Amino acid sequence: MLAILGIAEAGSGHPGASFSAAEIMGSLYLRVMKHSPRNPEWPDRDYFVNSKAHSAPGYYATLSVAGYFPPDEMSSLRRLGSRLQGHPVRYSSYQQSQSVPGIEYSGGSEGIGLSVAVGIALASKMDRKRNHVYVLIGDGESNEGQIWEAAMAAAKFKLDNITVILDRNRIQQDGFTEEIMPMDPVRDKWAAFNWNTEEVKGHNVEEIMDTLYKTKRVKDRPSIIIANTIKGNGIKHMTNNPQWHGKAPPRKHTPVLLEELENECFIAPSIIAGEPENYEDKIRKAERGGADMIHLDIMDGKFVNNTTMGAETIKKLRRVTSLPFDAHLMIENPVELVDGFIDAQCDIITVHAETCTEEEFLAIAEKLLQNGISPGIAVNPPTDLPLWVFSHLEKIDVLIVMSVNPGFSGQQFLPETLEKMALLDGKLRKHGFKGYIEADGGIDSRRLQEVYDAGAKIMVAGNAVYGSSDIHGAIIQLKHKANVALERKLLARSTSLEIRQDWIRARRHILIPLANELGIEEELHATE
Repeated sequence: MLAILGIAEAGSGHPGASFSAAEIMGSLYLRVMKHSPRNPEWPDRDYFVNSKAHSAPGYYATLSVAGYFPPDEMSSLRRLGSRLQGHPVRYSSYQQSQSVPGIEYSGGSEGIGLSVAVGIALASKMDRKRNHVYVLIGDGESNEGQIWEAAMAAAKFKLDNITVILDRNRIQQDGFTEEIMPMDPVRDKWAAFNWNTEEVKGHNVEEIMDTLYKTKRVKDRPSIIIANTIKGNGIKHMTNNPQWHGKAPPRKHTPVLLEELENECFIAPSIIAGEPENYEDKIRKAERGGADMIHLDIMDGKFVNNTTMGAETIKKLRRVTSLPFDAHLMIENPVELVDGFIDAQCDIITVHAETCTEEEFLAIAEKLLQNGISPGIAVNPPTDLPLWVFSHLEKIDVLIVMSVNPGFSGQQFLPETLEKMALLDGKLRKHGFKGYIEADGGIDSRRLQEVYDAGAKIMVAGNAVYGSSDIHGAIIQLKHKANVALERKLLARSTSLEIRQDWIRARRHILIPLANELGIEEELHATE
């Protein structure tokens, strides 16, 4: 969001490259790297070299979120005299007015960053320091011979303190890389240069982080992570489109673009639903179908009259997928049992307001946050959200509003919970809540639009997925309905801003398949 604000304000910049690398840079700065915004020249810091320097807006946004400079400075992007120029400038005490703290490398010319990183890594080795050097490179600059010269040098000197991440979005300045200069088999090429090679889904932060930690354990060889990404990821009409390599959106579109980024919808199949069968098989089918996360209902037979899986089962399931695990603890005394679910590597852990006090929830949330896990709080249909929750919204990433009475799958959605979701969404946003409302129970393709409109953006779908003979088709249908709900919301926003026709024109190729459901066939024809 910060990147698109800066680019639109400047009227120039590189949204495509910024968005394809967002999860990579976020994972590095917010989880993996040793660094200190208060002491950017800390001798024991890890280094980040942004060799694909045209992704500067995304890089600046990451540094800002990580605490290196105020977010409102993003509006000065590319202005004369700004510290945030089109390509980053290395920060030092001698040029404080030309750069922001945290930038280790002056980028611009393609293919040079890896050579600089090799120098830093080699110097650290010679000084017997334990710094790790991370380098972000792009598809286009991999055409440069200097990349491969640096790759040979890193292997020669056994620089196991360097990890390269290739943002493999398959687009460069003039078009698709496979048409300009094919790179495949890119993994085999790096392996032939004696590098440890890994490959990840470049927008899956769990997979990125796991692999970054893994490469730090490699000995006597440098490592490269080939991150398969999508240029322009996050804004549908920019996605995988070469024209958005270095093009700014109109400033008047900014509020609608921010609305899109804020209103992404996630489908989370609940694996206890449907016929009793192998949980591993259910997870694999959901992943193949395009699910965004896996919902795990944990019941102890005390808080609800049913018993399901426990932490040990989840621990075994963790090896099946890198999709986020959304663990919903419908149990008594969660403060005493949460350690097992942390150890099982859940990504979201939600406890019920009915089963813990304010002090107990804060103890749980603090433990989860220290382990990089998103804390959540859940309320049953008749339960009001405790007032103390509003004092701790910065510690809550998810609020589950139960839309059925908990305990058994296959129940019908309770329509009265829609008003509750909408009221809570309004109150929470007014108090600065930045997380997600999750609707759990009875969600299907017929209900999704109204639940989305009520403010829920994580949809737990049990019987709607696993009660179907076509799990893949059921997930596709839910995601389609989520897309329709989003586009309807964006059209309404563009209408309120009096830019509807201009927005439809910019979004045309996305809207055409949805035109009938959105009722905009005539408007689309008018833009031809």
